[in-house]
Amino acid sequence: MSTFSVGSVVGSIGGVARAASNVADDILGLVGGSDGSWQRSLKPASYGGINFGVISSTTSGIGRKVVVHEYPERDEVWVEDLGKKSRRFSVTGFLVENDVVYNSGPVIAQRDALVAVLDTRFDQVKPGLQLVHPTFGNIPNVCCINCEILEHADHGGYFELRFDFIISGARKYPASSTSTAGAVADGAKKVREASALDYIRDVAAAVKQGAAIVKQAIRVAVAFYTKVLTLINDVRRVFRAISNLGGNFGSLFGGANAGYSARNASAPQGATAASLLAADTASRTAVANAGAALTAAAANPADGASLSSAAIAVAQSLAATASDPADGVRLLSSMAQYVPADPTTDSQVGVAMAQVQSAMGALFRRAALAQLAEVTSSYQPSSSEDALAVRGSVAGLIADEMQVAGDAGDDDSYLALMELRAAVIADLTSRGAQLSAMQEFRFRAPLNSLALAYRVYRDAGRATELVQQAQPVHPAFMPMDFKALGE
Repeated sequence: MSTFSVGSVVGSIGGVARAASNVADDILGLVGGSDGSWQRSLKPASYGGINFGVISSTTSGIGRKVVVHEYPERDEVWVEDLGKKSRRFSVTGFLVENDVVYNSGPVIAQRDALVAVLDTRFDQVKPGLQLVHPTFGNIPNVCCINCEILEHADHGGYFELRFDFIISGARKYPASSTSTAGAVADGAKKVREASALDYIRDVAAAVKQGAAIVKQAIRVAVAFYTKVLTLINDVRRVFRAISNLGGNFGSLFGGANAGYSARNASAPQGATAASLLAADTASRTAVANAGAALTAAAANPADGASLSSAAIAVAQSLAATASDPADGVRLLSSMAQYVPADPTTDSQVGVAMAQVQSAMGALFRRAALAQLAEVTSSYQPSSSEDALAVRGSVAGLIADEMQVAGDAGDDDSYLALMELRAAVIADLTSRGAQLSAMQEFRFRAPLNSLALAYRVYRDAGRATELVQQAQPVHPAFMPMDFKALGE
């Protein structure tokens, strides 16, 4: 008998057997009997769309991956759970010539189709194909790690298959993210470099006009430093010098705002108001030294590198006098709006003086803007509204300077400022999106901050935060209406 005939007979016998089984099930159903649900729940097996019969199947990898930790002098062990085991299936199956159950064709064609599926390169995102298991059903992302095909001369059109399957997960990489603070620092560096280059180009011709240009440059530098002195002598800044003092005394000033990183850095343990004021005096002395260096550099306006470095040092020393980033944002925002306004004439020397004055003003403002952007990267917004407000303020100042740079033809500074503005917006947007919004609270009677913190947040430890946001006359008598974080 030919191989084709043998396959046909086997297929016919299989079909008759299944038909007989179905008739038996129907009869049992009519008389109220049942042979169980196992046979009725079986599904036609396939892998990657290629059907095959199943003789047996072994499932392994059931349970959890664990590591048993044993310790000396301890009777018990600690079992560490490392996740689920990898599910594996060892399946023994077969292919039959012209099987009527799954409508197969020639057995060699079935084998070739199966081999082609097994040789297919997996997708880079979801490795594996769909396996239809007789009892588990559809299982996606299954990889065949080994397959054996047995051919017997005495079996004719019958191939025995041995599969080793494993369920694979989607390929995952560590999540990458851009450091927004790093982008701000890079943008600030580019603004400083571009500002120095544009300044040198803008004053190259004007500095040749002699002593009048030098005097004008010194006047601009002195005016800028005078504005800085006004800021560091501000009473509000002096009060904030002790706002990060530990305990209730420092918390009353409200300088250390709670936010994305919980709160700003506190003063070292053991610090006193006197020691903090002494440190503030030292930082003010550093500003004075930086101002003297700026005035000295202005005596040679043609040396753009030295003048730029001196302006950067003034901005950095001013930022160092701030007790917290919130105060630094306030001080540097004022410096970023500096515009020298000494009157000049229409003469050739007067035009050169105006040119130097404008170029130095732009150099000083951009140094302040670069430092302001770096300060905002360490500023902790107290709420999402606070983040949006600071973002709008700083981005607006940078946009104003971009317009000045564009009108003056300072293309390098314009592009650097545009990059810095985008970095600041991305940084504050990213951090502010994770903060709670402000919400109005109303109570029928004044309560102390501890009671309010427990009623609002179920956490009395957040009383200081409420005091900073509500700004009461005294923490024991909080206002009945105020705004605070909703969560």
